[in-house]
Amino acid sequence: MRQKINRRFTGIALFSVVITTIVMTAVFYSQLKKQVFSDLAVVADLLIAEGSFTQKTDNLRITLIDAGGKVLFDSTADEQSLANHLDRPEIAEAVSSGSGMGIRKSDTLSESVFYYAKKLDNGQILRVGKEAHSVVAVLLSALPMVFTTALLLAVICLMVSHYLTSAIVKPIDEMAGDMEHIDEGKSYPELIPFTRKIRLQHEEILSAANIRQEFTANVSHELKTPLAAISGYAELMESGLVDEKEVKRFSGEIRKSAARLLTLINDIIKLSQLDAGDAKDILDVVNLAELTKESVEMLSYGAAKNGIDVVYEGDDQADVHIGKELAQELIYNLVENAIRYNKPNGQVTVKVQKKGTQIIFSVEDTGIGIPPEHQERIFERFYRVDKSRSKELGGTGLGLAIVKHICNLTDADITLMSKPGVGTKISIVWGRGSFV
Repeated sequence: MRQKINRRFTGIALFSVVITTIVMTAVFYSQLKKQVFSDLAVVADLLIAEGSFTQKTDNLRITLIDAGGKVLFDSTADEQSLANHLDRPEIAEAVSSGSGMGIRKSDTLSESVFYYAKKLDNGQILRVGKEAHSVVAVLLSALPMVFTTALLLAVICLMVSHYLTSAIVKPIDEMAGDMEHIDEGKSYPELIPFTRKIRLQHEEILSAANIRQEFTANVSHELKTPLAAISGYAELMESGLVDEKEVKRFSGEIRKSAARLLTLINDIIKLSQLDAGDAKDILDVVNLAELTKESVEMLSYGAAKNGIDVVYEGDDQADVHIGKELAQELIYNLVENAIRYNKPNGQVTVKVQKKGTQIIFSVEDTGIGIPPEHQERIFERFYRVDKSRSKELGGTGLGLAIVKHICNLTDADITLMSKPGVGTKISIVWGRGSFV
């Protein structure tokens, strides 16, 4: 970036110097030409004042022409050999307006000449000429100074370009060198939105890294517990230290630990797929009401053993772009949580409602509730309000995290209302607008 800016500045500077040199030369030539014609006019006036038109000089060509265009006298050529001059531009202009100027190649001298012609009172024309090479010589004598000035300007411009490049890039270099403490006051106002976005992305990356590290540690811990139980029970059985009466109980513990391990692995795989965005391929429009009723019917049998009543209320048709697999995952996790953390003889109410363009899915229980200080973190991976109770009830700590990911994937809003000892209500809304 620095080199690119420096090259651009250098290119602009050199281009400006070249253009300036050309313009300076053109202006100088224009002023010189104006001065030459002015000098020739002065010479003509002097000759007229002296009344002497037939003198010869080394630097000037003096020509006297009568009213009909015939050359009466020429200081550089035989007037008898010269053609009629009435058609010469400077002569024609002098005849019509009193004086005339022109630069043209002389047939007599075979080179360009500056001419000034003036009409006399008797109708004759006095013309004074100066060869162009003498004018060019003056111009060439001034060019070294012009080019020296141009070179000096080029050097100054290169130095200024280098300084400006450093000055422009310095705040950006400082910003890049200290992402943790970006001082917006030292940056450009135009870069403030950019620096804010960079800072936000930087914080998100750090946060994601911390979450990933915490998730890895939690996964290791969660997997270690059932594996240790399986290994411990199996080792006792293998060594023959378990009575035949205890074998059945130990086998049951091994089976429960293995089932917990499989559940945990399945949840981790599901969460990884949602993180990677792979689940987008299975998104499809499904009848959420129908799938909810089927899940409620299936889960209500197990809940009835603890005296918990699971009921469905709402519409029979509610189409949502979510896909059958993700819809079942979402419904199962929320309803199972409501059953798991409910009170004996409690109730779980599951609703699917259509309100205008919205589809609202809610699960409300009469369970233990969630304290306010835990409600913001309840959707984090492996976060549990009561860790001992969660493990006792068989939760993996990933269910609500999966629900949150599914909501993000399907552009749904999720809200939680809970009061300890009273119960919890989780609502998910698809569609525009708000609801009460």
